[in-house]
Order: sequence, then structure tokens, then C-alpha cells
Amino acid sequence: MQTVRQVILDAPEFVPIPLEFQHHAIELIIKPLADTAITSANEEPVFLIADIDHIEMPSREERNARS
Repeated sequence: MQTVRQVILDAPEFVPIPLEFQHHAIELIIKPLADTAITSANEEPVFLIADIDHIEMPSREERNARS
């Protein structure tokens, strides 16, 4: 069997499987070619910003100290 890679520009409701692959174990990977569903170009991205008063940074010796 020959490997098949096919780009479908207007995806149908059902994806046809070639006869030679039917009733065999196959791997079907579906990947969108454009990320239009995530954000549009005009929308501002939403970031989650934490409100932190103090960050404690231990020294390397304190981080690696064995108890």
C-alpha cells in the first residue's frame, strides 16, 4: 500500500477512505491549515496577570541544600 497525503481545501462532512485502506489498521491525522478559530487579527490577546507583592528567590546554596 502506498502512503497517501491529501490536502482538502473545503472539508466535507465525511472523509472518504480509499478502497485499498478500508478494513485495515490506518492512522488518520486531521490538522487545520489555518488557525482562524483562535483569534482574529483585530482582537487583543487576553493574558492572565498574577498580582504578586513579593517574590522570594533563594540562593543557589539554599536551593541545593540537603536536609
